[in-house]
Amino acid sequence: MDCSDFLSQFSEFYDAPPSASTREAAEAHMEECEACARYEQVVARGVKLLQAMPQVELAESFRPRLQHRLFHVDDGDHGAQQSRGSAVPVAAALGMALLLAFIAWYPSFLRATPEVSLPAIVVSRPPEPPPLFETDAFGMPAGSSLNLGSGLWSNPNTLLYEYSPMSERYRTNSALRRTGLD
Repeated sequence: MDCSDFLSQFSEFYDAPPSASTREAAEAHMEECEACARYEQVVARGVKLLQAMPQVELAESFRPRLQHRLFHVDDGDHGAQQSRGSAVPVAAALGMALLLAFIAWYPSFLRATPEVSLPAIVVSRPPEPPPLFETDAFGMPAGSSLNLGSGLWSNPNTLLYEYSPMSERYRTNSALRRTGLD
């Protein structure tokens, strides 16, 4: 016997006579398992406490009220249904909620969803950025003596535009960044 069997058959063990097989198996298990032995001790102490309590004195009206309730339980719970209340307020509240939901959604049922057709925007090349500062014939700032050659490195405005976030806005996925280092 394991702990789950002991707990599921505890009532049979506890109420069984000392010579019953379930009692013998449960006692053998309790010798091996401290948790189940402690469970049996707690239940035994609880039973002793309940037996030691004084008798409860009931009012004279208790027995007729109990019999009346039991009669209504046997009678299909008719008396208890009257005490629970009516379902009319709940049904009315539910009906009002459904009516309000229908009124709120009614305009969307009448109108079809409009279809919007926008013309396509085609951009072939981004506009040339305005010059940020004056350059000489080689594309260098005015008064500079450094010559970087031709291509992307020759014009500082183009270079600034190429590596700025603005160029990413106009760049397509197929276009590659020009470095001039090929």
